[in-house]
Amino acid sequence: MTKWPLFRGMLSQLHLLLLLQLTLHRGGAHGLQWLRFTVPRWVVEGADVQLTCQFDVEKDMLYSVKWYKQGREFYRYVPAEPRMKQDYPLPGVIVDKERSGAQQVTLRSVGRESAGRYKCEVLTEAPLFRTLVKSGEMGVVQLPRGPLTVTGGQDAYQPGTNVTLNCSAPHSLPASELTWYINDQQAPQEYLVNYRPQYDPSGGVSPRLGLHFTAQRWHFPTGELRLKCTAALHRLYTEEALHRGAASPPDPGLLMTDGADKMDISNIFTLTALLLLLG
Repeated sequence: MTKWPLFRGMLSQLHLLLLLQLTLHRGGAHGLQWLRFTVPRWVVEGADVQLTCQFDVEKDMLYSVKWYKQGREFYRYVPAEPRMKQDYPLPGVIVDKERSGAQQVTLRSVGRESAGRYKCEVLTEAPLFRTLVKSGEMGVVQLPRGPLTVTGGQDAYQPGTNVTLNCSAPHSLPASELTWYINDQQAPQEYLVNYRPQYDPSGGVSPRLGLHFTAQRWHFPTGELRLKCTAALHRLYTEEALHRGAASPPDPGLLMTDGADKMDISNIFTLTALLLLLG
């Protein structure tokens, strides 16, 4: 009976040691831990891109840092080896070893094949062999090559006339997002006309968005109608095209009032003549 408390004490000490070992292995306060990990979500085709894998080994010794794309290793840094930096051929991945090291790797002139999931793996020396692993997705954008264009429209408008314009963006990958504005206010959905995009042989997409509505008097708050089309692509590209139409004098055969229907002015003259005859 006297041995049971002693046995329980040994179990408690063993339990504490196991918890301590587990904490250290997970990279607690006195071990390997992350500082910053960055894989840009979208990059421009042809640009150089830096992938960041910053960590702190604290009292441990670094064994290796390895980078993978889609599960295939393309770069490693092993400080104990004579050639600390090594890269491995992989389609779409060109490592700039001069600008790469333990905590970052630089890719040169990224292309469409460079898109994918990138993973960084950090490993410390024995006996603990602590490990950190993080990954992120990177997409490659082919920017539009050419101006945003707006076609259609008139130099002047009057209430009651139809306004019809089309906005087209050059080919890009993925397609640019087009938006119409009327006097700096986003156009209602019912004013928009969606067209099927055009594709080029390399897979680039050229979107087109139409605008169609009937002008009203309140569309001319400053004496002109301001229409604007904007194109955006993942915050890497923005462009806009403007169209202005002055307010022309009302059509003599058209009378417009706020909130009222159109009325042919000839009907007014006829009604007036009848009233005079009856009087």
